Amino acid sequence: MNDSTPSATGRNRFGLGPGILVTAAFIGPGTVVTASRAGTQHGCELLWTVLFAVIGTILLQSMAARLGILTGTGLSEAIRENLRESRWLRPIMLLTIVAIGFGNAAYQTGNLTGAVVGVSALFGGSSLAWNLAIGTFATLVIVSGRDRLLQSVLMVLVFALSAAFLFTAATHMPSLQRVASGLLIPKITLEKLTLVLGMIGTTIVPYNLFLHASRSAATWNATPPQEAIRQSNWDTGLSISLGGLVTASILLTACVGFHDRGSNWETPEQIANGLGPVLGPLSGHAFAMGMFCAGLTSAVTAPLATSYAVCGCMGWPANPSSRPFRVIAVSVIAIGVVAVLTLNGSPAATIIIAQVANGMLLPIVAAVMLIVVRRSSPSTSRSLSPWATTISWIVVAFVTSLGLWRIYSALPF
Repeated sequence: MNDSTPSATGRNRFGLGPGILVTAAFIGPGTVVTASRAGTQHGCELLWTVLFAVIGTILLQSMAARLGILTGTGLSEAIRENLRESRWLRPIMLLTIVAIGFGNAAYQTGNLTGAVVGVSALFGGSSLAWNLAIGTFATLVIVSGRDRLLQSVLMVLVFALSAAFLFTAATHMPSLQRVASGLLIPKITLEKLTLVLGMIGTTIVPYNLFLHASRSAATWNATPPQEAIRQSNWDTGLSISLGGLVTASILLTACVGFHDRGSNWETPEQIANGLGPVLGPLSGHAFAMGMFCAGLTSAVTAPLATSYAVCGCMGWPANPSSRPFRVIAVSVIAIGVVAVLTLNGSPAATIIIAQVANGMLLPIVAAVMLIVVRRSSPSTSRSLSPWATTISWIVVAFVTSLGLWRIYSALPF
């Protein structure tokens, strides 16, 4: 069996499908930096944002996967089909290309920078050489066109980063009372608002909706729809829950390593270096390894998601073996490599701002997807769970409210 067959495209011997790609995409340097900042500044108080984001991500990504399975297309293609007579089609397509295409090219700078920070902390060496090596690796994985290789590489990296971050959290945990309070009692103030949006935006990522729909359409195209949806729900729930556990581990590690000791950090390099003297050298090394794997996974998945979204919007073949798909993906990687070389890295503040922008863009993309899912084929609409749809709209409304509050708070009156 070759790698172009449906069964090789998404699933592996562990039964994991496109859900692991979603986890690989959102557990990147942005998650590490944003969760570390949340734990450093507010201790366990923003832990509830992880639970909220995981629930929202599972619901929205499950709908994206369901759309791909039942229509056999990606989200961009579904939007084009359902809104082809609407005056909103062109603005939505333009927004998608600008926000997902150009946005991911900018985020790629942070992905590569995070990977370089982690590997440099572990092994030393030239940042320039590591940047070029990581960019080359991501390019080779994508242009190889071998989905089984891509899936296996990302699965190994996700498990490695999960083990690294879970280890650092397990060795030094806050009290269970503090964890439970932070997890179950939401606290939102104007002071915390930017980080609340950032924590949500680093998990419920708009471009992952495009990635998940397209990969699900390819993964389960030869599986009976109801069986495919069952497998997809299991895959999505398991993979994203693992990602949420990792995000919580990063926040808790920063809580113990920085917040509880009254110390701080300014750059991503200082996170792993600062944990070493406090939690022990092994924890510092584990955190650096997690940062490297997080950057590497996102450096591969962000270009993939960009290609799926842009190709679908333009009506080009959204196929990893097509020339337009590869050109777009490699261009995103190249822009990131050049930006790292010319800008000398991406500061933590920029990474957090990118996550906030994700959080504010999310309601638009998610609302369009929910409308398209409802307007798609009768089988798609009938298969929707009313409670899942309702909660999804509540998630969208809540994030919209946070975004409007953030905009209002920035006005000069």
